[in-house]
Amino acid sequence: MSEQVRACVDYFRSNPGYHRILAALRQKYQRYGRAAGTICLPDTSEEECGAARSFFGRSFSPPLRFQAAQFEEELQTGAFRGVTLKEVLEAYFGTELHTRKETKETLDGALSAMLRQAMETVRGDSGAQWLRALEEKRGGAYILLRREAAKDPSNASASLSRTCRASDCLEARTHEKIRLAVLSAEATSDPHALDQGTLSGKLFLHLLAFRSGAEFPGSAEQRERLYYENGILCDSISSLVTQVGLVLHTETGEHPAYRLLRGKNELCTLSLASLSGLTCAHSLSGRVYIVENEMVFAQLCDRAERFASPLICTSGQPSVAALRLLDLLAASGTKLFYSGDFDGKGLSIAVQLCARYPALLKPWHMTPEDYERCRSEVALSDASLSLLQGCAGTALEKTARSIEQHRCAGYQELLIPQLEADLMETP
Repeated sequence: MSEQVRACVDYFRSNPGYHRILAALRQKYQRYGRAAGTICLPDTSEEECGAARSFFGRSFSPPLRFQAAQFEEELQTGAFRGVTLKEVLEAYFGTELHTRKETKETLDGALSAMLRQAMETVRGDSGAQWLRALEEKRGGAYILLRREAAKDPSNASASLSRTCRASDCLEARTHEKIRLAVLSAEATSDPHALDQGTLSGKLFLHLLAFRSGAEFPGSAEQRERLYYENGILCDSISSLVTQVGLVLHTETGEHPAYRLLRGKNELCTLSLASLSGLTCAHSLSGRVYIVENEMVFAQLCDRAERFASPLICTSGQPSVAALRLLDLLAASGTKLFYSGDFDGKGLSIAVQLCARYPALLKPWHMTPEDYERCRSEVALSDASLSLLQGCAGTALEKTARSIEQHRCAGYQELLIPQLEADLMETP
């Protein structure tokens, strides 16, 4: 730094009124790569007006306004003759001044080098294909990685490397499922490296979505499902589903413990961990009935010894365990019948399940007539009513229109006699 530049910077630092002026000049320089544009401080203080007056030798009043080129011209012709605006700004703020274009080009280069390095070390096809998509600047993972690379290049590079190693470890397992923490430890030595709050964990979810040809998960249930579909058990204990009467098989035949419970007509709660060991599920009647409400399920199960078909409880939105069980039933060709409450959530679940199992699942006692039987005086919220829009064009459209007309909820508890009669009827 020359003595002239140092003297100029000392002059500006001696008067706090120059600080916001210089900050605004730096923004313009980064944008245009030169002294260009208009500096405007609408909420100018008297101290800042005084600083501008001392520098330019003319009066200023709020809002402070001048051309950036005028400031550099004054530097060139005033007391600090020969000093450039770039030199002053770099010395004042203690950093090199780069234009936005230069910053972008530098970041692009660093990111390209990072992806090339990852491509040289990745072994599996899934990781390689995902990296090629990132090189083409596709997907949310690229935006996420670029944002982190701008802030912390070393963390971005390390996180990308951990993600690729996890992909390689996963791809090496063709059939056996693995817990997320175990996979993370095998790939990185840190069981928490792939937690959802870390950059590695977020990138890994993007990779899994790419691998499955799916959208990035927007909810916890979608995230758990994506893990499971890729052979990863994340929450294998607390993800539960309860049933009575199902025939559940392992590779060696019907599971002896579940067979005993079935013979006694006793309720059985299955975790995702226990379901992962099953190879088949079916119903002796060829039918399975499903309810959303736990209390309705419990009330119906008081007569379980007279059931002609099994009954499942999803406890609201189906968990990954519930979907795994329904997938097993669908694979065996079992007919599925779902009954939920008459509100936005209940009908939304029914529509989702109908879409997932279009040839096998039908709504069960969810007609407009059923709604009339169980309609309450409990008003539905606007949020609940808005969910009914998703029923358009489905088997539940007429029911949704009826609910919208009355704007009140209907509850399964008032349909228990009808549900019970179906469960006891031999197909």
